[in-house]
Amino acid sequence: MHQLVTYNALVGYEIESFRKEKSIEQKDLANKTGISQPVLSRLEKGKASITIDQLFVISEALGTYPQEIIRKAYDGVLAIRGEDSIDVDTSKKAGSNNAGALLTGAAIGAVLTLLLARGK
Repeated sequence: MHQLVTYNALVGYEIESFRKEKSIEQKDLANKTGISQPVLSRLEKGKASITIDQLFVISEALGTYPQEIIRKAYDGVLAIRGEDSIDVDTSKKAGSNNAGALLTGAAIGAVLTLLLARGK
């Protein structure tokens, strides 16, 4: 089966990774940023498009820089692009594409771990 992952899902995965690395609960990050917990959950799962404002507020609350989150997401894009059965696309295109399921959350983490480990 051909799989599809969105840029939003990759950025969301990295936000979740930074949050968990800092041992911050999602509800606590929501409180620190003023972004509701349900919205934050949708951002982390790649089910909502993140705004530049949200990226800056979240980055600051996580003690990192927006470009660090984007860089790590881009590393994932590069790793995924080397695979024949996975494509990276925009949410808008992904929603209308019949190529396959959208990978999110733990699935992205597993795929990225595998692909990045192969590259070492």
